[in-house]
Amino acid sequence: MMPDHPDWWDANSDQPYRLDKRDKTRFSVSHSLEYTKTVLTTIIAPLLWLAKSQSDDLKRKSPDPIDFVGLGISADRADASELLELISELGVRHLLIRVPAWHADQLEPYLRFAENFPDRSILINILQSRENISNRNSWPIAIKKIIESFYPITNEFQLGNAINRSKWGCRHVQDYLNLLDMVIDLREQFPEVILAGSSVIDFEPLATLRTLLNFHPYRLDVCSSLLYVNRRGAPSNYQFGVFNLENKIRLIASLLSISNKCGKRLWITETNWPLLDTQPFTPNSGHPRSTVDEPTQAKYLTDYYKIAWRTGLIERVYWWQLKQAGYGLIDHRTTQSRKMASFYALKKLLASDSPLLEDNFNMQK
Repeated sequence: MMPDHPDWWDANSDQPYRLDKRDKTRFSVSHSLEYTKTVLTTIIAPLLWLAKSQSDDLKRKSPDPIDFVGLGISADRADASELLELISELGVRHLLIRVPAWHADQLEPYLRFAENFPDRSILINILQSRENISNRNSWPIAIKKIIESFYPITNEFQLGNAINRSKWGCRHVQDYLNLLDMVIDLREQFPEVILAGSSVIDFEPLATLRTLLNFHPYRLDVCSSLLYVNRRGAPSNYQFGVFNLENKIRLIASLLSISNKCGKRLWITETNWPLLDTQPFTPNSGHPRSTVDEPTQAKYLTDYYKIAWRTGLIERVYWWQLKQAGYGLIDHRTTQSRKMASFYALKKLLASDSPLLEDNFNMQK
């Protein structure tokens, strides 16, 4: 049995409930200071990028598909033996497992779950909460417990999740930077640890920039981005008339090129498309304009991976998650789990004739 979540956690959609408007403070002194820092960083960044872009080549050879395609899994949805069978069928090597900081004293079920996948590379995504902001000592204590417990299994950890959404605990980016500052001594105890962060959800480049360029003492190895584009429909569609998925990736990579806080590695650790008629498991309103049917989700999944692959800027892309009716690859609502079209689309990406290996890929608008 997995530990119970707090009452502010929506177990159906695997995220905190939306905050009441009264709980969203927008114009405090700390918010004003954060906005000022963001503006100053935004002014300085283009000058640094112009100076650096002439000599830096951001592109690299794309990894093999098996090293590129990742998948989130959760013990809340199925037992490990069932998931292992499905993962083996897909051929996925890289897995992501969420471990909440609020369960730092109840890690045994998470450890038993992770131990079922010894032949896979596991990224532990450590979730923060409002408690970690209000009780600042709780974060470093939880982080060290989690890393110490999982270090025999993996050395890859993402610090924080969706840090630009107040329902996840951080009122603004400065709160997240403070959390990172509190664990700057991790490498002294765990010299081989690989720390991923930024953890900005959706396309908010100013928030990402604040985590990548500043004078705080922390240091990250990998820039992680929860780069959802589902509200635009197809990944080739544009936001603000300029930014489709490819251009979003290129901009984030450009910001990373001038970072003084992070190594030059970029992972997308969450993406998906919510499905029609799956409430309460879908994480959004369920309205047809922001959800898709199963064949469309499968097509968008393939297109997303193809676009990210061909940029040569991304090391990994993790789909969130395997077994989840609202946005995953498998419908868990029936007695017999049903593999959806997206399951077979991801499987195809890892096959010997993977679409990622096609020489010519022309996106349909």
